[in-house]
Amino acid sequence: MVKELETGFKNFRATYFEKKGKILQKLAEDGQSPKTMVICCSDSRVEPSMLFGTGPGDLFIVRNVANLVPPFTSKNSVSTGAALEYAVKNLRVKDIIVLGHAHCGGVAALCNKINNKKADTKDQLTDFIESWVDIAKPALSEVNFNAKKENIEVESERAVLVYSYNNLLTYPWICNAINKKILEIHAWWLDFKSVTLWKKAKESDAFSPMEF
Repeated sequence: MVKELETGFKNFRATYFEKKGKILQKLAEDGQSPKTMVICCSDSRVEPSMLFGTGPGDLFIVRNVANLVPPFTSKNSVSTGAALEYAVKNLRVKDIIVLGHAHCGGVAALCNKINNKKADTKDQLTDFIESWVDIAKPALSEVNFNAKKENIEVESERAVLVYSYNNLLTYPWICNAINKKILEIHAWWLDFKSVTLWKKAKESDAFSPMEF
């Protein structure tokens, strides 16, 4: 796989860079000024730049297991919190999007733990994963675990997404920017199997598919 990546970079230099090298040079000289921050899962199936047709310098992206935003007071908020602070205070992004997705292994691991089920080998909890996904445990308090598996997955993933969205509002400088109407926050859920994107309503936790 490493050889494939090396070949990919070689092709990148020969194609993209040859056509759009000036953009990269300008970014190097002038610095970045993205207008949108995306907080998404580490899952390799979720690729924001590809999904949204953006290029270098367009998105400020933070990735972690299960697209979590810890509360401002959480001891686990340092890394994500630092990125949020830089995005809002320094880059002055106009939008923050928390991007969740279907078939999330991190959310599934948390569900298995809550139900005292043994996690699949590929989603086996470890010291780091367990303490991380535990952040979202309060989000699943009202999930109906007696429903069909596919319904539990969707409900849990969206509940975790809403939890992260609400946690954004615990950061004082995010609230300040929202109150000044210079920042908006969003929660989107991606079903990459059907290639549909769902968004959270502004006034409720309901999700509806985006129309294109």
